[in-house]
Amino acid sequence: MSVHERLWVSLQSAVYLAKAPLCLMVGYSALFGFFVADQAAPSRALLTGIALFFLSTGAATLNSIQEHRTDAYMERTKKRPLPTKTVSLLQAGILAVLLLSIGMIFLRAASQAVFPLGMAVFAVAIYNGLYTPLKQQTVLAIIPGALCGAIPPYIGWLVGGGSKTGFEPFLLITLMVLWQIPHFWLVLLHHGKDYKSGIIPSLFSVFEEEVIRRLFVTWIGGLVSVMILFTILPVVSDNMSKVLIISNSLILFLCFLFCFVIRQSDNYK
Repeated sequence: MSVHERLWVSLQSAVYLAKAPLCLMVGYSALFGFFVADQAAPSRALLTGIALFFLSTGAATLNSIQEHRTDAYMERTKKRPLPTKTVSLLQAGILAVLLLSIGMIFLRAASQAVFPLGMAVFAVAIYNGLYTPLKQQTVLAIIPGALCGAIPPYIGWLVGGGSKTGFEPFLLITLMVLWQIPHFWLVLLHHGKDYKSGIIPSLFSVFEEEVIRRLFVTWIGGLVSVMILFTILPVVSDNMSKVLIISNSLILFLCFLFCFVIRQSDNYK
């Protein structure tokens, strides 16, 4: 294998290890939170989004290290870089520290305030120190998992000059909490064989698949309600934006209602 080929394989492994595609969405959620607070500083907003992307990839890499033994037993995860030994634990550890450090540097550059930095450290601590270990013990681990996932848009809001408390940050956090639960349930349903095996606790040990599907549609209804509440924010001042938000919300709900209730589809992916 040539040097270029080895570098390409290493880059692919790093991207896979750090779950970069999913972390892009984390960075985007921070960008969204920033713009809810301030639409006049796009360069600082972009810097905030980049910072949260790197921070989340660092935390995801740590998560991969923590779960590499469990990953080896699940079809969904057994081909990840650590179970296949494409990447060593030492290399993964160095990558995690590097990504977290870059994220903190970018976030510091975006915000001179200490509180957003503290929230970033808190999110990583919750994700890697509480959520990841709890996943091996209880289905309730999803609660701290959803909490740490809701912090990035709040950090974006803070860096954009928003207050620590108020209706807007509460709405941002609620939106992200409600979004993450059905996202996880779709992963659970799509990879049902892995989760039904009992390697880690899951909702399948509590509910039948049909019950989870009904819970899913109900939860999407709650998510849609929160999405529609964004139409009353000062940042959404024109009627076209309000129409688009409401339309998007209703289409989302109708799609899942059609797929899960009317059509009874099991194409969870």
